[in-house]
Amino acid sequence: MSPRITRANSRNALLDDKATAVPYCLRSRVPLGNASNVIGHSKAADKLPKKEKTARLKKERTKAKGKAPLPEKNENISMVCETVKQPVTHTAETVDVSQGAKRQGADPQTFSRLLLDIQDVDSADAVDAGMCSEYVLDIYSYLQQLEARVTMAIRPCYLEGQEITGAMRAVAIDWLMQVQGEFKLRQETMFMTVNLIDSFLQKTAVPKKYFQLVCVTAMLIASKYEEIYPPTVGDFAFVTDGTYTCEDMRRMEKIILKTLNYSLGKPVAPHFLQRACKVGQAGPREQEFATFLMELAVLDYDLVHVAPSLIAAAAFAASLRILGSGEWSSILQHYTGYKEETLAPVMQGIVRMLEKVTEESKWQEMKSRYAKVSTSVCGVGAKCVSSENVAKLLC
Repeated sequence: MSPRITRANSRNALLDDKATAVPYCLRSRVPLGNASNVIGHSKAADKLPKKEKTARLKKERTKAKGKAPLPEKNENISMVCETVKQPVTHTAETVDVSQGAKRQGADPQTFSRLLLDIQDVDSADAVDAGMCSEYVLDIYSYLQQLEARVTMAIRPCYLEGQEITGAMRAVAIDWLMQVQGEFKLRQETMFMTVNLIDSFLQKTAVPKKYFQLVCVTAMLIASKYEEIYPPTVGDFAFVTDGTYTCEDMRRMEKIILKTLNYSLGKPVAPHFLQRACKVGQAGPREQEFATFLMELAVLDYDLVHVAPSLIAAAAFAASLRILGSGEWSSILQHYTGYKEETLAPVMQGIVRMLEKVTEESKWQEMKSRYAKVSTSVCGVGAKCVSSENVAKLLC
């Protein structure tokens, strides 16, 4: 058993080893587990052989002169080369270039604000840290860059040569909206489900008999990603009326995730619609109707390649035009990044789908949602939608 370390013992050890650099009061408070290490370190430093001391002095001199010491014989040269990095000299020119790269797009944006007298819509949210008013512009700029990536983009007419058609896709999405309402899932979950279906179908030709399995499994994956309490695998297997088992869904889940390389972070249209409604100071009527038009655009196979931010902006612009609440202003153009000329083709596609809702008997869920939205927005039904404004959009 080692002798007990006391104040006297530690003082005698310090006197014997001539380690008087550290005050006595600090030496006496060394923890029990580190006392011997601290004292032993001073011993080793004082009792070094002469050869080692000479080698150490040479290394210190070479470092002082700015020369890197040569690696010893037992050291790996490749490891030394990988870890050592030459310092980069920051001149005035390099600093200006790096800062200019970081602020790319910021100066024109600031200039346009001053020129057009653009209102800062995020100034009132400076008190609320959750609104991220300081870097909200950077967030949405990053989301637009993310949706434009080739790995996440959906190409037009990707179902050519497959058994599944655009009409079948619309019917399946309408059924998924019923499932969404039954499980009370978030809107982001529904849009992510559609994105997973399109991304998987454009990479893999799926037979017609497994199309429903792909759709319900995509909603299962999206629920795990977006929902706090997602439905279980058994719940999704139940909505298929026993057509597929839980084991079938687990196998399809692995196939979808491996095919998409686990890339699930694509932005969805509701994220951009919230921003557009805030910038445009939309009321409950315009926001609810724009949400319905955005959901309606998901069914259109001709709009699968359109970016989510463009879908959201076009849906909001169409709701303003149809309800007669205003026009596409310069503030909306500045914050969304889209001109009205760019939105026109997408708005026409959305309005065409709006006309099909009342005629298409297969879209039962969208017809019921259209009736609810018309009643809640206008209070008298679908007659609130201006036919003249709709005709203008179709021109």
